[in-house]
Amino acid sequence: MSIETKEGSVIKSISAAENDMEQINRYTRRKFSADEVYIFSAVLCDNEIDRDFERFSVSALEELKKMFVGKTCIFDHDRKSSNQTARIFATSIEVDLNRKTEFGENYTKLTARAYIPKTEKNAEIIEQIESGILKEVSISCSVSSSKCSICEKERCSHIKGRRYAGKLCCRMLDKPKDAYECSFVAVPAQREAGVRKSYYEREGVEMEEVLKSIKLGEAITIDKTEAVQLAEYIGELEEKAQWGKVYRDSMCADIIKFSALVQPDMPENVMRAAVNGLSVPELSVMQHTYEKMAQKTLPIATQLSKPKAGSVMAGNKEFKI
Repeated sequence: MSIETKEGSVIKSISAAENDMEQINRYTRRKFSADEVYIFSAVLCDNEIDRDFERFSVSALEELKKMFVGKTCIFDHDRKSSNQTARIFATSIEVDLNRKTEFGENYTKLTARAYIPKTEKNAEIIEQIESGILKEVSISCSVSSSKCSICEKERCSHIKGRRYAGKLCCRMLDKPKDAYECSFVAVPAQREAGVRKSYYEREGVEMEEVLKSIKLGEAITIDKTEAVQLAEYIGELEEKAQWGKVYRDSMCADIIKFSALVQPDMPENVMRAAVNGLSVPELSVMQHTYEKMAQKTLPIATQLSKPKAGSVMAGNKEFKI
């Protein structure tokens, strides 16, 4: 799971309407009046390309609209109960028909309305919002799809931020899985709205595709979390390779041992040089062949094996140690 942070902003404080109080009181244990709460609105995210060259699909914004209702607002994504400051009670999708995005879509943004109880403890926070000090917000969510705008693949060699045949490469974020919280943050990172998002993917087969791209000399872009996952995957491959080496060394040792029985005049260093150049399948064939030859040269018979036809047992010598 990769974590990235981008920010949106508080739009303004707004007066509570009757419908607002009905929605707010769904989350309170007692009925609050309009005079007891401070309400503000904020842009959470949009469908424009951000500074990380990623953007939400309009369908993703529609899904997030439902997911963020009821989520809390905290500070700096520090998810402590004591850090809870406000709660989102309503969300909406706003479309600007007079503005187009980089990809020619109507500019679309997800906005939210949140409330803060008017208490002595919250008075400073409300004042900071009113004065424009607390202005940037960031949301935390997860999505299950991130496709390249050039080839529409989950994993490819195209680099975000570059143009291919005049078309800007970015990642399209789609299919939200969950929404977590909204935070007040210090430093804005997105042009107009932002998100701290998680992207679930990267199973073994995709790691193989990454390694394949590296072998082919293709450029790839991965984040810190994906780099950790790739390192873990390489670690698993190294462990398997180590067991493979042990298996190969065992076959080589058997071949050299059997060779000493069937070809006693063959120098050991010559045989070692010969087997070192063979593949595992070739070694397997050679191991079985030399084993059969060794058994013919020095057959192994058990003490209790059945006597050959015509042989006479004298004094039970067959059973003496």
